[in-house]
Amino acid sequence: MRILERYVLREHVFPFLIGFSIVIFLLSLDFLFDLVDLAIGKGVGPGVVLELFVLSLGYMVAVAFPCSVLIASLATFGRLSQDNEIAAMRANGVNLLRIIGAPLLAACVLAGLLVLFNNHVLPESNHALANLMADVGRKRPTAQITEGVFIDGFVGYSIFVEKVNDRTNEIRGVKIYQLNSGARPTTILADWGVIHNSPDGRVMSLELHDGEIHEVPPNDAERTYRRLMFKTHVINIRTVGGDLERRDRETRGDREMSLGMMQDHIHRIRQDLAAAAARRDAVLQSAGFKDYDSFVKAVVPRRPPRGIQAWLRNALRAFSSVDIQSTPEPLSPSRFVAPVTADIIQMRQLEVEALERRAQSLEVEVQKKFSIPAACLVFVLVGAPLGIRARKSGISVAFLSILFFIFYYLCLAGGEELADRRLLAPWVAMWTPNLVIGAIGLLLTLQAAEIIRRPRRKPRRRRAVPA
Repeated sequence: MRILERYVLREHVFPFLIGFSIVIFLLSLDFLFDLVDLAIGKGVGPGVVLELFVLSLGYMVAVAFPCSVLIASLATFGRLSQDNEIAAMRANGVNLLRIIGAPLLAACVLAGLLVLFNNHVLPESNHALANLMADVGRKRPTAQITEGVFIDGFVGYSIFVEKVNDRTNEIRGVKIYQLNSGARPTTILADWGVIHNSPDGRVMSLELHDGEIHEVPPNDAERTYRRLMFKTHVINIRTVGGDLERRDRETRGDREMSLGMMQDHIHRIRQDLAAAAARRDAVLQSAGFKDYDSFVKAVVPRRPPRGIQAWLRNALRAFSSVDIQSTPEPLSPSRFVAPVTADIIQMRQLEVEALERRAQSLEVEVQKKFSIPAACLVFVLVGAPLGIRARKSGISVAFLSILFFIFYYLCLAGGEELADRRLLAPWVAMWTPNLVIGAIGLLLTLQAAEIIRRPRRKPRRRRAVPA
């Protein structure tokens, strides 16, 4: 590598590190508040909190690397252009493609390393993080108490709390369902209460105030409903204990699997999907239908158009010179099918659609493991010409880079949502942002290298001034 290429790469190092630190800090802000709440409000040990933070850095690193590449490209080429070093290189006959070649090569290496990271390190860190969060939840059930959410982590109880004060352990707006085996659950309501933990952490006491208990006796023949008002009521709930018990879950989520695991899981889902589709088609053929669409057309009632569609039809009838004669659509099915058979067909179809959505979601994650690292190349193509045009470096460039990356990430998230709803193919949803932004970046790069001429604006004609 020549001196010029090494010089440009060295100029990228410091902005890359600064951008990486900024992005990691911004991404960890929300999680840091949760960790502080676990340490101070929930009583989780500092060692466990530190381990949670280290494990959470996995997905942050995967997102921060492409954004840092964009920040480094914009800042470096903006600084070179601001100091007229780009002009000096051009004056000495150095083509801009040679200058961008070294950052592109480094981005290729970084993208390859990021693919390996996403396939081997990130799934294991996500799996370890999920395991540790589950262990913390079993050790201290109070860590699971969230405002406005039903908590089912307590044996025999389902608890809902409107307000939680972590400093005083005071809770307000308490609703508790005590699950009774073989009988209806007992409902306990209280205006407020206080949570107490035993010294060994094995018993959690709920001291409730100003409430009432609603219950129905197990014997339905009595037809009795009991309502008990209380000023103070204490409920003791046994927990796991004070020691943190480590357990390893066998099940893994979408982001806890490597590429090989995902491919095997997709293959099994495809097999289940084929079997489910065969069972559905067998029921359809026994009912005399060719496929599910013919079943829907023949059995599901069709109603006349409403809203905008009905307004358009009436408008066409009013303004058209030809009288539009249309037969009213039937409101009843055109073919009778036994209700049991129709329900079975609908259930089989729901099973097929659920398996298709599951397979589609996994295929999206497979494409994401490669599309996000490929963004490093795309951001070099975009950042270099934009930095040369901006002729600036510093905080403004970093802020612009983060805004640009947020836009890219929103496009990626929107594509993922469309793919999960089966509106787009997984590879189209995950690679379209890269292809579109990459094409724009390539065009800007070729224009900056003067291989493609920029479109010139037509000069405005000046009006003749009368003498």
